[in-house]
This record gives sequence, structure tokens and C-alpha cells, in this order.
Amino acid sequence: MDSRRSTKRDAAATVAVFLFNAGYLLSYSWGGILQPVRFVTFGGTVGVWIFFVLSGWLLFYQMHRGGEALTRQSLWRYARKRLLRILPLYYFSLFFTVLFLRQDILFAADGIRSILYNLVFLRGIKGAGGGGTISINPVYWTLVIEMHFYFLLPLFYYIFCRFRNFKPFLAVILFGVAYRVAVITLVSSPSMQLLRFTPANFDFFALGMLGAYLYIDRSRWLTYLTSKYIQVASILFLLLFMRFYDLDFLPTWSYVLAPIFLGSIIALIILSFILNDKTFLSGVFASRPILFIGKISYSIYIWHAMVIPRVETLTISNSQKFLLNIIITLIVSTISYYIIEAPFLRLKSRVKPVVNTVP
Repeated sequence: MDSRRSTKRDAAATVAVFLFNAGYLLSYSWGGILQPVRFVTFGGTVGVWIFFVLSGWLLFYQMHRGGEALTRQSLWRYARKRLLRILPLYYFSLFFTVLFLRQDILFAADGIRSILYNLVFLRGIKGAGGGGTISINPVYWTLVIEMHFYFLLPLFYYIFCRFRNFKPFLAVILFGVAYRVAVITLVSSPSMQLLRFTPANFDFFALGMLGAYLYIDRSRWLTYLTSKYIQVASILFLLLFMRFYDLDFLPTWSYVLAPIFLGSIIALIILSFILNDKTFLSGVFASRPILFIGKISYSIYIWHAMVIPRVETLTISNSQKFLLNIIITLIVSTISYYIIEAPFLRLKSRVKPVVNTVP
């Protein structure tokens, strides 16, 4: 895959995440008007799930396409690249929030414990409050799950290299289903932390990895996805799914099946864009403004949840709040990217991949 096609692929997915995250901005500012629009109501949640599928896709693609051997050296390189990507901005935002935006956390009864759990990515595991009852930043729960996936991926890839077929992917998907079934059948009134705990999201990562596997090893099966109409149809299917499917985190069978259905749709969208990057939609996602938004999307994700509640305190109209949310989020995210992310990304780019072939 050439670099230009890879850029288009990344832009398509990251812009989708940004647009869905804008649902949070809309729901805060125009909730009374746009509440019936489920794109707004569930936009942020679906954006997170896109992020999970994309992570599974990209990391498995990098490992499997390069044929990287799982040696001590390669695992260290992998871990270093992942940590350089996530930790600098994550830790900066955490300490900035605690020291300047939420000083009350330091003196709260559960404040120090909440900070420590977030520092070691254990939020969402222990207790009804998810390892500390204080939410420092409401988006951190997804980064905890993402880090868990980073640590589990080498083990999965080791197992995959022993089978080299669909079985490992199906096993992970079934594990996610089994966890969600156990939650709704064995736990009385499960907490949101339990419903969102890492195993409940395994399907998204597995379906992303499966999409990358199909693209690399079974691309001849995917020729029907090269049509431009598949791109349009898959996106419409996603919007219709959001409109009519029950996406609430409730202990129901809708909750059990949602990751399979939605993860499959997202993987289909990613495949359709990769297999045909010359359509109008692909061109839109590869435009300069969209690519820039894609570049700073991690900073956007981190900071938008901190900007929104502060803008909401202003005595201005809802439309002004919405526009101000967008403007401030983009300004803060741009500064954050160039000051915090970019220097560590340059270090990350210097970590050369191991090119040994997996035996």
C-alpha cells in the first residue's frame, strides 16, 4: 500500500471519528432541538467504536504486512512506539486537568486513588466508580481500553501465527460475546463500568484485525467492494443502524449483539475506502483541511471534553456555544499537537521496524 493511499485511509477514519465526536458538541449545545437525531445522541459513542476498529486494523496490518518476528527486540520497539504515541499527551492532559482545571480532585476523598488508577490505566476495573470514583476526563475510559489492547496484541499475533486462518479472530469475537452474555445474565443491575469493561469491546478490535487480514491475505475475495456504490451504501447503512438500533448501554441482547453488527459495518467501510481510493468521497477525505483535522484528531479527542463544559457556562446563545466549542477545540488541539505530540511523534518515527520474517 503506497503512502498516499495510506494517508487517505487514515484520513477517512479519523475524520469520521471527529465528525462523530462533534455529536457531543451538538448534544451539549442544541440538545433540545437535535435530540431526536440519533447521530447526535450516539455520535460520540460510535466514534469511539470506529477508533477501536481502526486501531485493530492499523496495528495488525503493520505487524502482519511486515512479517515482523516476535522477538524481545521487536516487542520493545512495538511497545516504545505505542507508548510514545499515547502517553505524552495523555499524561500531560491528566496533570494539567488536575492542577489547573480540577484542583478539587486533589482534596477529594477519593481523589488521589482516582489519579493513580488513571496513571496506570486501571480505571474501569475496580469498584462501581471504575477504580476511583472521580472522572478526571470522561474520554479516558476509551484510552484505558486502547492500552489494554496494545498489551494484548502481541499475544494474539503469536497465536495467529500458529494458525494463520480465521480461528483466532473468531475466538476473540466469541470471547467478547461470552463476556457480554455473562454480564446481562449473571450480574444484577451491572454498572456502566462493567458494561464497558475491556472484554466487552474485543469484537471491535478483532473485526478490525480481521479486515486487515482479509485485505492482505484474501484480497481476491473483496473485488465486489471496489464499487463506489459500496462506499455510499456502507455509510448509509451505518447511519440507518444508528437511527434504528438500540445503542443504549443497557443489559439487553441489543447490547450483546451491537459490537458484532457495528464492528462489521465499520470494517466494511474501511475496506471499501482502501480498495477504491479514487472516488469522490475518498477525494473529500484526502483534502487538506480534512487531513489536518485527522492529524490533530488525538488532541481533539483529549481536549474537546474539557472545552465543552466550560463553554456551557457562558451566557450566550446555543448556536454561539456550538461555534465557540468548535473554534476553541481546534485552536487548543492545534497548539497541543505541535507542542506536545509532534516532538514525540518524531521520536516514534525513528523507531525502525524489525523486518525478520515470522517463522
